[in-house]
Amino acid sequence: MVTSPVTVKVACFDREVWIRVEGRGNFQGSGSLKKFVHAMIQRGYREFIIDLGACEHMDSTFMGTLTGISQNLRELGQGSLRTLNVSPRNVELLENLGLNFLFSVEPLGAELKTPAEQGAELMVLPAEIGCEKELVLAAHEALVAANPLNAARFKDVLDYLRGS
Repeated sequence: MVTSPVTVKVACFDREVWIRVEGRGNFQGSGSLKKFVHAMIQRGYREFIIDLGACEHMDSTFMGTLTGISQNLRELGQGSLRTLNVSPRNVELLENLGLNFLFSVEPLGAELKTPAEQGAELMVLPAEIGCEKELVLAAHEALVAANPLNAARFKDVLDYLRGS
């Protein structure tokens, strides 16, 4: 099976950051997403909206990256992460990992929710080349921290990444 490449597009509106994921939300887009969000947090942004309307599927590294972002905002004591336009399959993936208790998961409705600034141009983030072991490990550790039931699901992955 050929996987679709991931494209991550971003824009900042007032104090809100809009992130649109197109294709497959996977490890290939996780590194650039994490770096971008970290930079925006450093610049004072605290509200992050992740538009998953064009996201076909999400892997555990991508969901763990979203989890890590939400956990960082909680540690700061301010801000939020919202996912919008989430397909039924992606809602199921997020709920199965218990992530719907960590951040907002808003299912796809009759109409796609879009940024308030209609016609705004979203910038494409450059994709990371290669996959950093630390990124994948941090993403999976975030999933376990968010929901202890995930420890059994990702035990083998974590053992491998830790070199056990």
